[in-house]
Formats: sequence, C-alpha cells, structure tokens
Amino acid sequence: MIIVAVLAAAHVAFWQRYMVEKDFRQVELAVNYDEIRALSGLAGLSPVEGLREFKKHGVTAVVLREPLLEDLAAAGRIEVFTGQALLERMTGRPMASPPTIVKEHTYILIYSEDLYRQILAHMSAKLTGVKGYEIAAGTYIIETSAPYIESKESIKKWLGVGFTQTSLDDVLQAGLKPIPQIRTWPADQKNISQVFDLYRNIPGVNIVLFNDDTLPGYTSKYLLAEVANELKKSDAALAQVEFFNQQGFNKLGILLDKRVIRLHTISPDELKKMTTAEALDRYALAAAERNQRILYYRPSLAGDGLLQKNLDFLDSLGQRLEQEGLTLGDASKLPPVPVSRGLVFLTGLGVIAGGLLLLDKLRWQRLLTVLGAVAVLLWLALIWFDFVLARKLMALAAVIVFPTLSLLVFVRQEGRSPGQAVLAFLKLCLFSLLGALFMVGLLADAAFMLKLDQFIGVKLAHVLPLMILLLYFSLLVAKGSGVQEKLKGLLNQPIVLGIALLGSLMAVAVVIYVMRTGNEGMTVSGLELQFRSFLDQVLGVRPRTKEFLLGHPALLLLLLYGYRDNRFLPLLLLAAIGQASLVNTFAHIHTPLVISLIRAFHGVWLGILLGLVLYYLIKLAAGWGRRVLNG
Repeated sequence: MIIVAVLAAAHVAFWQRYMVEKDFRQVELAVNYDEIRALSGLAGLSPVEGLREFKKHGVTAVVLREPLLEDLAAAGRIEVFTGQALLERMTGRPMASPPTIVKEHTYILIYSEDLYRQILAHMSAKLTGVKGYEIAAGTYIIETSAPYIESKESIKKWLGVGFTQTSLDDVLQAGLKPIPQIRTWPADQKNISQVFDLYRNIPGVNIVLFNDDTLPGYTSKYLLAEVANELKKSDAALAQVEFFNQQGFNKLGILLDKRVIRLHTISPDELKKMTTAEALDRYALAAAERNQRILYYRPSLAGDGLLQKNLDFLDSLGQRLEQEGLTLGDASKLPPVPVSRGLVFLTGLGVIAGGLLLLDKLRWQRLLTVLGAVAVLLWLALIWFDFVLARKLMALAAVIVFPTLSLLVFVRQEGRSPGQAVLAFLKLCLFSLLGALFMVGLLADAAFMLKLDQFIGVKLAHVLPLMILLLYFSLLVAKGSGVQEKLKGLLNQPIVLGIALLGSLMAVAVVIYVMRTGNEGMTVSGLELQFRSFLDQVLGVRPRTKEFLLGHPALLLLLLYGYRDNRFLPLLLLAAIGQASLVNTFAHIHTPLVISLIRAFHGVWLGILLGLVLYYLIKLAAGWGRRVLNG
C-alpha cells in the first residue's frame, strides 16, 4: 500500500505540481499613483513623466487607490456639512433652485460638474436616499440621509467615490496598467452590479485589489457569488495582499475559479526602519519563496535625490529577481492543478498503511485488521462527502505518523559507529519524508498553493509526535511486564529534584517551540533576523534553525550513543522536533516545491556536520577529562 501511494503522490508532486510551478516565474512591479505623483512633483516632473521614468526601470502597473470623501475634502475639492452648518453657510447666497435642507442629513458641496457626477453616481449606487442638485452656476450639492458624525463610522471616512479621470489618463499616457484598489461598501443584491458598472469603464484592467479588511458582501455567500460574477465579466484576477487578512477573500477567490495573484508590499512606516539590503531581501524572498507575483513598491519619500534613489532600488530589485530565476513582466497567473480523486484515494491508503505500522510498533497488533478495514471505509466515505476536508485530515495524519514511526524504527538502545549513524540518520529522514510526500500529493491544488485554503493542525503536527515518543520510550525502559504495570511504576516513582528541574525546563522549551510554530508565532529577535539573512545570502535558501542547529545534531548524537535510558530523553525530544519540522516544511504549500526540497537538504547536511563536530568534541573532552583524572 505504501509503495502504490508513493507512486501516486510522486506523480502529483513531481509531475503535476512541479510542471505548473516551473513556468510560474514572472513577477510584476507595481507602484502607487499618489506616491509617484508626489515624488514627481518634488523632482519637477509631471505625474506622466514620473510614471514613465518608473516604467523604464521595470514597473508595469500602477495601483490607483480609490479616494474617500475625506480625501477629496482634505484636498479642498469638496466640502462636507451637516444640514445645520450648510444652512449657515448658504445664508444670504443667491441660489437657482434652493433645496430643502434637513438639519440631520449630510451635504456635500462641489464646484466641478465632472466631480459632482462622479460622486453622485457612486453615492447613489452604494447608498439609499441620495439626491443631487445644482444650486447655482457651477455649484452642486449632494444630499444623503446618512447622519454627519465625525467618527470612523462616518461615510466621509469610509465611502469610496470612484477614480478621477486625471489619474486614469496619466497612467494610460505613461503606457502602464491600472490596478484599481476598490473601497468596500454596504453591498446588497441590487447594488453590486450597479457599482461594478461604474468601475467597468476603466480601460486595461485585468487585476483588481480590494482596500479594506472586509470585502463587499463578505457576510453572504450569495453576495460574494455576485461579486465573483461581476469580476468574471471583466476577466479580472483578484490580488491577495500578503499578511493582510480580508474577510471573505478566500471564499471569493474560490468562487472566482482561483484566479488570484499574490501581492507583497512593504508599508512606508516599515520601510523607514529598514536598510536597502533588508528591503531587497524581503521583496526577493517574497517572490522566490512564497510565490508573490506582484511586488507593490511603496517609494521612499524622505532624503535627498529621491527620484534616483527609488529608481536605483528598482534596478537592484530587478537584478535580485533575475538571480532568483524570476523575470519581470505581467504577473504570472497560477494555472489550474489537476486533482484526481483516484490518486488522492491511493495516497491516503499509504497514510493508513503507515498508521497501521505505527500501531503495530506500539503493540496494538490485535486490532490491526479491524482498524485497517474501518480506516479504509471511513476514508472512502469522507472523500465522497467532503473531498477537501478529507484531504486536509489525511495530510495531518501523514505528518504525524511518519516522523513518529521513523524514530520508533531507527532509534535503538545501543550505539552505532559514525558511519552507521550517518547512514541510519539518512534512512530515518527519508522515511519521515514519506509523510511530506503524501501531504504534498494530497494538497497539490491551486487553492492551497494560493493560500485560499491551508493545511490544518500545524501545532498538533509538531506536538503529537513528541507526546507519543515521550510515552513510548519512557515505558520502554520502565520496570514491569505490561503497559499497566509499567505506567503504575512510572507514576509511583519518587521524583528527584534534578529530574523535576530538567522536566520543567523541557516543558518550557516545548511551550516556546509550540508558540513559534504556525503562521502567527512569537516575535523574532533582530539578531535572529540577521542570522537568517546571513544564511539566505550564503546558501540561497535558508534551512530551518530548529532543524540544523537543534533537531538534526541531537538525532545524530542519539544514533551514535543509543537511547540507553531516560538520561537521553532531551536528545530524543529534540530529535522529534527536528523530524516534525523537516516534514512540516512541506506544509507551506504556497512555497515552491523545489525551495522546500533545497531547504530540507541544507538542514540535513548541516545537521549531520554539526552533529559530528559535537560528537568528536565530546570525545576529545572525555579523553582530556580521563587524562586529568588519571594524571
């Protein structure tokens, strides 16, 4: 069963997924229109001239952030009043058709007909109870029943009002592609098509970016389906901003047939705290290791020679991307990855087989036949009723079973020679990596590669192998003939202060380890970030610290000396951490498979090297100690 599953998973991983990823290599550079306009003004250039300069240095797209009523008011293009304030403002002024002013309503005073029509169209589509008037030649008022409240909930602070024709013309004249960054609004069944009709007149759009942490219609799958249908009419892909959780995004991405492009940016506030090298590293790693296909560059607006400084940065970024094997141009869109229920079923059988081997090793032989049959039937049923959940649960089982089983099989009481230990280490890692292969085969799907869906149980996958191994090896050396007798002996054993302290330290270490796993771990220190950057520069792909510095050297020492008894329990737990981390490296499905393989390879050879160095240093220290004692 395992051999058949390996063939099925290898076909999916190393043929279907790899073939998709190898052509998914083109990265798009985008800039923000308002920032380039400001930068151009400082350099004595028009916005079009400034955009053309950026185009010469690899930029192909411009993000147009939809202005709010507040933005237009701050620029002096409109004035927003309460009804009472407007009455006071208009007192004594001649008006062609004076409106009836309601003190509780909100009024917008505009002096441009084009801007008036633009704002009126958007407010009428997004809100109810909106009216417009021309009260005098060249003077217009828009009235809404929404109350005027100076707070975050004020329509002035959240309502988007479309894109100015000037900004659109500037982008098109510069020969660049606009990416509209659309504000959310109170979406309903009627207004979604009306609002998108207003955006559809923007030429050259094939990527849409939403601005806020909630998407229009995020509360209802039916409304999200309407949004998806409107985006499909424009044949537009959806930009997914890394590290910015937008409610409704994943569902919308699935409804859009996974036409999603991942986008990475560094905010101006973050950029101020970074060196040029750090910013280059972050952009390059985002593109090379996390499949970010739009790099949204927010230029520096402080210092001397600003324009040239930012252009030089883009040149350096382009060179870094080329070194990573990436090219500049229109963002690559991830093509669909075929998912076969038959291959998924066969891959799952390999995980079930591994689970049965684990139970056999744990001495549950009497139940193997029954458990195996039940597991296969449940696997078939789960695939039939919920295909996605079935794959995620079986992937979780794979990364728990195989690292645990590999340590149970290869770790023994007696020690080995260095050559034998290294060979056993490599066999153990390859056996653990069966879990990674099965997980990759089960989750090879554009939804997981684009993080519209994710591997579940990250912390459980790291902790459960530790718990199983801790219990198994503790019972292995415990006194007694049966499991119950061994457990009773362990529980009744007197606690020695040294062991209690060591156990407490180990517990703290495991808690820290668990907190650092997953997508939201502990904050990483500046020193560790520098060390990571150094490894990236030297090796190209950084191995995981807990593997090559802790887990793998500990495992090699364990194989060299043998488990013996509970004195080497810390080494066993570190070894388990290393194997769990090795397999879970591949749980980052959004990372290219080749990158994960290189990362695992670097961790293994470095871990072997450090383990051997530690072994010979221990031998030297022991020899020196014996000479001192005998001398």
